Amino acid sequence: MLSPVEQIKGKLSIKDVVESYVKLEKAGVNYKGKCPFHNEKTPSFFVSPGRETFHCFGCGKGGDIFTFVEEIEGVEFKEALKTLAERAGVHLEARFPIGGSQSSEVSKLRDIMSMSVDFYQESLTRSEQAKNYLKERGLTDESIHTFKLGFAPVGWRNLSIYLKAKGYSEVDAEKVGLIIKAKSRQEAGSPDPQGGSRGYYDRFRGRLMFPFFDFSGRAIGYSARVLESVTDDNQGKYINSTETPLFHKSKVFYGFDQAKNAIREKDKVLLVEGQLDVIMAHQVGTNNALGVSGTALTGEHIEQLSRLTNNLVLVLDADEAGFRASERSVRLALQADMYVSVVELPEGADPASCIKENVEIWQVALGRERSYIDYALDIIKKRAVTEKDTYRHVQDYLYGHIVDMYNEIEKDKILQKISGLLGASLEATRADLAKWQNTQKDKGSQTDEADEKKDEEIVTIKYSVSSIMVARRLNAISVLLESRGQVENKKRLDERLATLVNINLPNTDELLFEAEVFYPEGVNLDQETEQLFARLTKEILKQDFTHAMQELRKAENKGDLDNARQWLSKCQELSKKMI
Repeated sequence: MLSPVEQIKGKLSIKDVVESYVKLEKAGVNYKGKCPFHNEKTPSFFVSPGRETFHCFGCGKGGDIFTFVEEIEGVEFKEALKTLAERAGVHLEARFPIGGSQSSEVSKLRDIMSMSVDFYQESLTRSEQAKNYLKERGLTDESIHTFKLGFAPVGWRNLSIYLKAKGYSEVDAEKVGLIIKAKSRQEAGSPDPQGGSRGYYDRFRGRLMFPFFDFSGRAIGYSARVLESVTDDNQGKYINSTETPLFHKSKVFYGFDQAKNAIREKDKVLLVEGQLDVIMAHQVGTNNALGVSGTALTGEHIEQLSRLTNNLVLVLDADEAGFRASERSVRLALQADMYVSVVELPEGADPASCIKENVEIWQVALGRERSYIDYALDIIKKRAVTEKDTYRHVQDYLYGHIVDMYNEIEKDKILQKISGLLGASLEATRADLAKWQNTQKDKGSQTDEADEKKDEEIVTIKYSVSSIMVARRLNAISVLLESRGQVENKKRLDERLATLVNINLPNTDELLFEAEVFYPEGVNLDQETEQLFARLTKEILKQDFTHAMQELRKAENKGDLDNARQWLSKCQELSKKMI
């Protein structure tokens, strides 16, 4: 009988599992994408369906389907086994308990969150005021069900008692931010006739509950809106879950589990502000919409999005305040080499109200999507009164964005547009941008004396990075030759390489994976090998020449003329070989 691990591997493809977290594209017999374990602009993360493994050539992480889930979810093997078993529909017998300190703790906290979603959903069915509010805002029953909206009833210990009856401790419920430990008798409220603990009370009371879910659709936290008609709670219109082992505000999006597949398919993400904006957008078919709730967009947010798409669309209204508020988000996206565009709504409008009033207004706005820079230039034209104003706004609004851009071609296109707006030549605009950039550097940086000394030091390394990379590629070809039964060709390559370098390299499996990525069937390995050897020889000569020049300077500085002549001769000899 097959073990649960074998059953799971038989039912789940590593490509399908990884693709629920990372956008993949075909690369020969394999697939590639941006690594989910480190920040990168150029994909170096590969998945091999044939070998049922993954490997990142940037950070070195690799393994099978279980390793991937362990790494990306931050759990131990047993928890990864449970997650994948649920996905594959594989029953885990008692001899495969989900134990272990970390796994059992995380699993317990997730169970509590899941129970809280059930409780709030059930409470919503009993609150006419809550249901009426959602209907008045335009939400359908299907949307309410899909996004698992709920209601936290008025009262101090409703959820606390419910969870306790289900066998969960108040200490664990506090860990996920659902209940709060009272600091005083007064804060704990009046005694509970149903026997609840006097020391804890519910965090959310008299509020509509909008749950956040992770990649796998598991509840991790909440955003809660006060319902004024049922409570006088004065904590604020919206309150969000606190930082917990499951919920990290700098990383989460509202609606992510619902939108992730559409984002990959449409190769575009639409970023809105509130939960109702997200739900209403999905309700009319804009199912690649996400929301950032209760926090500004962070680098970690951008890193997650860039794994799924390189295209970010911001939904803004036509006023300057919205434009200025979007600047940080835009700069973070541009630094990650994302293309940023804008969907512009009427001034003062938001997606939810716009869709409820007239869905055609929303659809027309989506159809008029344009680049962020074009949107910014229009804002500048509207606000600037004089040429001096225009120039100042360009510096204030756009120069920082241009400097942050990774794509040089896009930079050049934008500078051409700015040149036209300013009535200046492209060369003059480029020079002005460079001058502005240097001014910003002068304002924000001071040179450290220790750093200057480090720059002056001569550091000699055994092999350059380029040499190591080329040698690694040759070793990968060697492993590939062996896997194809070309033992003599492998032996000749190894002997030739040993005369040039002596480098410790990764294990055979990792090198074979790399070789399969870069050298699929049909590639002329003899030609590739010769080109790599020529490049390696050149790299070593360059390295030797650099070392000889360093020794020459040392000898000249010491006044050692004999030694200087020897190193000068060596430099001349190497220089001829490099030609």
